[in-house]
Amino acid sequence: MRSAPEQHDPDWPRYPETILSFSTQPVVEIDLRVIPSESELAKLEAAGFGEPFAVLTAFDPRGRDLSRAENEKRRGELDQRLIAEGYKFAHVDACSPDRSHCERSVAVLIPQKKALALARELEQVAIFWFDGKRFWIFGAVAETDPLILPRSS
Repeated sequence: MRSAPEQHDPDWPRYPETILSFSTQPVVEIDLRVIPSESELAKLEAAGFGEPFAVLTAFDPRGRDLSRAENEKRRGELDQRLIAEGYKFAHVDACSPDRSHCERSVAVLIPQKKALALARELEQVAIFWFDGKRFWIFGAVAETDPLILPRSS
């Protein structure tokens, strides 16, 4: 039986309100509350992210708040794994609109099935998926139907 995503993470309803800030040069910001503009899509492409990719994190498995040190250790291990496996990635801060909460994440050029398997291994509730034009939320630990962003579109 499927469980509601908010059973895994009470912050689930806020996932679609995330602002993605890519640590690229120049920095690219994507507000998941609106459809990406042609200009934003061009900036993603110029940064090497014009094709499908995942945004995932190692922070706070199953929505449990870990210490800063534990989260940073997990982030470093994820970075090392992606490097060892030869994936192109960039750091991304996935933040609430008011920036009161951010999770260090990565945008990684990886097949969707592998991204979801990695997210499950990291005990992540979900990933953001970019299909080349739009962002989605795909459940990882949470079994849920994919949600196209923005929510109201």
